[in-house]
Amino acid sequence: MSAPSIYQDLNYQDSNVYSVLEDVPRKQQQPYWNVPTLQVKPEAGIQKSSQDGQTLREGKDLEKKLRLWRIIAITVTLLIIFVIILVVAIFFTQCKKEIGNSGLQKLKADICVNNAPSCTYCPSNWIYHSGNCYFFSTDSLEWTASRDNCRRMDSQLAVIKNRDEETFVEHQGQGQTWIGLSKAQDGSWIWEDGTSLGDSFWQPNEPSNDGGVESCVEFATVVYNSSGWNDNQCQLPLRSLCKRPAGVLTA
Repeated sequence: MSAPSIYQDLNYQDSNVYSVLEDVPRKQQQPYWNVPTLQVKPEAGIQKSSQDGQTLREGKDLEKKLRLWRIIAITVTLLIIFVIILVVAIFFTQCKKEIGNSGLQKLKADICVNNAPSCTYCPSNWIYHSGNCYFFSTDSLEWTASRDNCRRMDSQLAVIKNRDEETFVEHQGQGQTWIGLSKAQDGSWIWEDGTSLGDSFWQPNEPSNDGGVESCVEFATVVYNSSGWNDNQCQLPLRSLCKRPAGVLTA
């Protein structure tokens, strides 16, 4: 191809380009300084911030409501537990009372003395007679130790007031037994309850105060073919007779 021909072709192409550019509408050929810019509407940011604040307030309100309901639930639960404990306590108290009443009736049936008024009873191993309980010891102690032993059992060395009581003790056949009678400093006989000697049931020729040292009294079932009291040395170890009022069970 010759040079003039190439030149002609180039001119032809350039003319086509210019023609195309001239056909572009003028409104699309705006200068660079008229290019529209992105406009940010300030109302959108404010609205978004307002929505966030509303959400935060709603979250706080929900948290307060949940806390309130939690407190109410705990309070109701504790109240229910308290009511249950109260009901159980009342139930067991009533059962215990009923069992206690039935147990008391059984106890009365087991320990009440026959023909005794108001369900009179004595502790185990004690003997009932005329409203009193008597205990014959199995160990031998001097008079003072015997007195203290009776006191530890809420009783005292026996105070024998009348013939009926004397006969009862005699029929027990316990041999030589300390009773609650001793000599005071003035030489008078005093019972353990502080009363003076009234009716007495001495053996013949007693009290003898043999050797001037016999200041305590024993009950002798059979001595020299007779029963009754005998003064003796307080340091002598003998069995003892304790006495206490009988207990009374009431419904």
